[in-house]
Amino acid sequence: MVKNLPIVILVDSNTVVKNRIRRILSEQGIVIYEAFSRQELLSIFDENKGKIDLIISEVEINTDRSLDGISLIKLVKSKSETIPVMILTAVSRKEVITQYLLEGASDYILKPFEDTYLKEKIFKHLNFETLTESTVLRFSLKTYLENELYKANKGSSCFTLLKISFKHNEEDNTKQSNLNFVEHSKKIYQEIKLLFWNADLYIQHSIHSHLGFFPFCNHENSQIIIEKITSKFEELKRTDPTIKNYTIKHAYATYPTDGESATELLKILETRSMEDI
Repeated sequence: MVKNLPIVILVDSNTVVKNRIRRILSEQGIVIYEAFSRQELLSIFDENKGKIDLIISEVEINTDRSLDGISLIKLVKSKSETIPVMILTAVSRKEVITQYLLEGASDYILKPFEDTYLKEKIFKHLNFETLTESTVLRFSLKTYLENELYKANKGSSCFTLLKISFKHNEEDNTKQSNLNFVEHSKKIYQEIKLLFWNADLYIQHSIHSHLGFFPFCNHENSQIIIEKITSKFEELKRTDPTIKNYTIKHAYATYPTDGESATELLKILETRSMEDI
């Protein structure tokens, strides 16, 4: 095996999607393993200690198998806290998505999806440099937003979609620095999420960004949310010196003021200038 190539494990993927993933990974020379059971996954871990870069799975919650979506995530996290787990699912229910994220899933992709989007999500977790931020939001939240738009329109209500993006002020691409960033990213997300325990959705969309969906929230209320995040971030910097060199920016789009469709709102969120917090 060629050294230093990324290693990705596919867990219980169906044939059609698996072939799509294999094609994307093979084009980049990425090493691919497949696991269909808990034991196979453990064997791969044992053979490649400290070398696994990404897990991609279509295993759903509450399957009749020995390894469902939640047990998969727990198993991976017991081996390494830093290996991202990407879940592919057709289930868009908030409670299911939230359960995956609370257990430690790094990402979820709603089916159906386009190969271009899947490729960029995979490369983002592998730290490839071929990504463009403009495509990150295009598909994963669209189905969810369309359902919420229907409810908001029916009830003549509003909502706000918020994006939080953060980075370290000093460029350092060493492995240790990247591991530190993952840990700091997780801490920042967990602390800010506590502010919005009653939000319909507040997720760590990637290690660099959070997404929040706030029902009945207009432009004025969005400013209150930003002020809460600002206060919490300043508190984190005071209590944890390792976070003092991070910068956080935000952008938001409000329905119906900024747009009346999922496509319009996501486009605005992608193109709107990020403001400092």
